[in-house]
Amino acid sequence: MGNTKVIAKRIESTVLGVHHRNGGTLAKLDFNLRLLDAALLLDSLDLAEIIVSIEREFHYSPFEAPQPPRTWSELVAQVEALRKEGG
Repeated sequence: MGNTKVIAKRIESTVLGVHHRNGGTLAKLDFNLRLLDAALLLDSLDLAEIIVSIEREFHYSPFEAPQPPRTWSELVAQVEALRKEGG
């Protein structure tokens, strides 16, 4: 499994964990969704929880990037780029 797939799976697991806790039933994350898309049943506090988890796991703060991510696929790409740079 490639690095991008591993990163995506870990992020998907975190997002779906919060989604399910909020009563959601999605089995997979559509990475093209916006971070706070209504389908995910996330509010800003849920997003903050997810971002803190990502920061801890990947040592990367997405909202400190020059262009903060708008979608989950952008977030995965940013983490992957950081990994390629050796961060």
